[in-house]
Amino acid sequence: SLGKHFPILDGNVKRVLARCYAVSGWPGKKEVENKLWSLSEQVTPAVGVERFNQAMMDLGAMICTRSKPKCSLCPLQNGCIAAANNSWALYPGKKPKQTLPERTGYFLLLQHEDEVLLAQRPPSGLWGGLYCFPQFADEESLRQWLAQRQIAADNLTQLTAFRHTFSHFHLDIVPMWLPVSSFTG
Repeated sequence: SLGKHFPILDGNVKRVLARCYAVSGWPGKKEVENKLWSLSEQVTPAVGVERFNQAMMDLGAMICTRSKPKCSLCPLQNGCIAAANNSWALYPGKKPKQTLPERTGYFLLLQHEDEVLLAQRPPSGLWGGLYCFPQFADEESLRQWLAQRQIAADNLTQLTAFRHTFSHFHLDIVPMWLPVSSFTG
């Protein structure tokens, strides 16, 4: 900083300031970050900036850690709101969970006696190259697929739907069961 008054706000400093001043919310949110920048500017001294900034980063890295902070060793403990209330776990706030997109898949369980039809999925994408029940975007597509193969859908039965969650979306699975007399057609 060449001896000039430049506050710092890395992840460790954000944690120290958020706990010391009980700043609620996720630091990645602009209004929370602005509040933390303002606090950093207020507490950063005009003289000895380099030592102060390094001390704040070290404090966050070694004393005011994410989990199990060593509040009894902290030089800021007497003025720290989170230490006084034993509420350090609340600060800084957690990143809000993203709402995941939802998709629906109709899976055909075409059964002949003790056998079921499995189809190999395309080599890339979801479950790439694996064998699974034929999947359709909706019931109409499933029925069209059956009609193209001259398979009667009279006994097509929807089983209990369920949800499978991937890291990036929810898949609502609708199993459709159809017993057939043979797999020809």
